[in-house]
Amino acid sequence: MSSAVLEAPTTPFAAAGRARSAGGRRPTLEELLDSRWRAAHAEGSADCPVCEARMRLEGDQARCSGCGTTLA
Repeated sequence: MSSAVLEAPTTPFAAAGRARSAGGRRPTLEELLDSRWRAAHAEGSADCPVCEARMRLEGDQARCSGCGTTLA
């Protein structure tokens, strides 16, 4: 399992409040970050877990074009 580091969040985790898992519960922060990290690596981009703008894969990091959050 890869670790994810969230740097410089600027807003509360808006996406976490709306997303639901198959069991109907809200995902944990770890699940949310892991899913975004995996999507960035698989597709080259993903939705930012903080502001929902696009994150682009830059080397071994995914950086948000909206708020500057970095997953590494």
